[in-house]
Amino acid sequence: MNRVHRLTLAGIPIFFLMLVNSKTLSAQGKISVAAGWGYYELTNIGVGWNISESSSLSLFAGTNFNINDKKLFTAGLSYGHSFPGNLIGKLRPGYSIGAYYWISDDELYYFSSLAFPAMIMVTYPVSESVLIRAEGGGVFNAVMVSDRKQNVEAGYPARANGNVRLGIIYKFGAK
Repeated sequence: MNRVHRLTLAGIPIFFLMLVNSKTLSAQGKISVAAGWGYYELTNIGVGWNISESSSLSLFAGTNFNINDKKLFTAGLSYGHSFPGNLIGKLRPGYSIGAYYWISDDELYYFSSLAFPAMIMVTYPVSESVLIRAEGGGVFNAVMVSDRKQNVEAGYPARANGNVRLGIIYKFGAK
């Protein structure tokens, strides 16, 4: 069974424009946008709500742009928390947890899964409004749909796997 997924990201820029024009949220530095790359997060963009100076809740979507005849898509929700104080220099340690929905579609298999990451992170503030973040840890996968497209068994997604994520974050309205 061949399935075709059409990834439409046209609504994301409109959503970002609405956030930028929201004076009450952006003026207080409560909204941020992020872009990055991760093993499960792929090449991604997202939006975050900065709950406090050290905690944030993020929503993102990512894709591999159908490189190597493999279609990958992910969307997720993540909570990140930085601990008070610095580790070395300006590096702030912390952790992140989340839930991701991801799709892998190639010539052998179609998988639809939920992934639950638990990662440690370090954040480096370039300025008050720009942060660079690196995360690493483990992911537990739960396969929702698995369709084999041929008569040879080639593999399944690992139940638990490692994950890395790198990103840059821009906080609107930060002074």
